[in-house]
Amino acid sequence: MIRPSLSRASRSSWLLGLVLGILAVAPAMAEEPEPLIFGTLPITQPSKLLAKYGPLVEYYERVLGQPVKLEIGRNYRDTIAKFQSGHYDFGFLGPAPYVVATQTSPEGKKNFRLVATLETAGKPYYHAIVIAALGNNDINALSDLAGKRFAFGSRLSTLSCYLPADMLIQSGVMESLAGFEFIGKHDAVANAVHLGRFDAGGVKEEIGQDFADKVKVVARSEPVWDFLILAHKDMDDALFERIKAATLELRDEAILASIKNGATGFVATEDSNYDNLRGIMERVDSHLGQPEL
Repeated sequence: MIRPSLSRASRSSWLLGLVLGILAVAPAMAEEPEPLIFGTLPITQPSKLLAKYGPLVEYYERVLGQPVKLEIGRNYRDTIAKFQSGHYDFGFLGPAPYVVATQTSPEGKKNFRLVATLETAGKPYYHAIVIAALGNNDINALSDLAGKRFAFGSRLSTLSCYLPADMLIQSGVMESLAGFEFIGKHDAVANAVHLGRFDAGGVKEEIGQDFADKVKVVARSEPVWDFLILAHKDMDDALFERIKAATLELRDEAILASIKNGATGFVATEDSNYDNLRGIMERVDSHLGQPEL
């Protein structure tokens, strides 16, 4: 079969069009920025975390004008390591994991740049609670836990380990427990207490509200500074300031409510705000031993 051939002029026009098309597309491809990775802890199920932090990530995308990807750590240790290495450009981290990250980073607290701390009802503090099953009339105070079994969440959790454990230590019942276990997520602790696998457990206040028809509050901890948004030390200065400004200016009630019930915004923060937690962690670690990292 004889194939039709292009004339020299036609071939030149076709090649010119092809080159111009490539040149037109290449800048757009080159200018497409890499997504920023926003990291967070696996404190609950992935679907719940997506609902919790997805609107915040979308907000950053709109304000920054570049893609932002939400990534959940496999566990607390994995999350801490990814914040330390800079795999996470920025993200939302709990107070105790933040303290651990500063203590185990070669550059200490200089490895991070703090953006802001979450505020609830205008205050940058939160509490842990000790819970028991709603129908358990034998447990109404921490002193009633002697000889009982206690459930903690993650060993590195602020609200489901460090604060509840310190409450037990300070009240003198830690050594008299029949036993305790670390069973993972906050909602797992509440379910285990509700079902009678454990007599009591330590969780965040939100879980007490979510399970109000199944568990009761036995005791409430002292306040500590809440979750914080932080960035890796190597983040570009201009980008860091844009993220910080966007965070401090956030007033969208729907976005804040998705993060936490009653959240009212973010406030500028500094490392020293977490010094009282460091003291609590030292007491707990002296009783439980240093956590494995």
